[in-house]
Amino acid sequence: MTINPTTYAIAMTRGDSESLTVQCTTDPYSAGDTITLTVRDEADGNILLQKVVTTFSDGVAVIGIQPEDTEGIEFGNYVYDIQHKDAYGNVLTIIPPKPGNLPKFKLTEEATY
Repeated sequence: MTINPTTYAIAMTRGDSESLTVQCTTDPYSAGDTITLTVRDEADGNILLQKVVTTFSDGVAVIGIQPEDTEGIEFGNYVYDIQHKDAYGNVLTIIPPKPGNLPKFKLTEEATY
C-alpha cells in the first residue's frame, strides 16, 4: 500500500493484506474511541469497504485490510475518509484533514489470484 503524504491518496493491490496505522500525537486513542475507514464508489455512493477499530495499542489504531475485503471490488479509483469518534460521541474526520475533495483510494489489479 502506498500513501501520498500530500494528497492522502492510497493505492493498493486488490486481494492483498494491508494495514493503515492511525495515531494522534496530542491525544492518543483509548477505550471508548472508534476509528472508521470508509471507502465508497463516490462521495454519496455505495460503501465498498468499511473497517472499524475499537481497540488500540499504545494509543494507536491499526486498520487491517484482509484479502477478502477487496477481492470482490472492481479495479478503479474510489474515495475514502477516516473518522474518529470519541467516547463522548464527538466525531472528527481526520482524513481528509480539511473539508473539500475526498482523497482517492485506488485499487489496482493483481496477476496472481
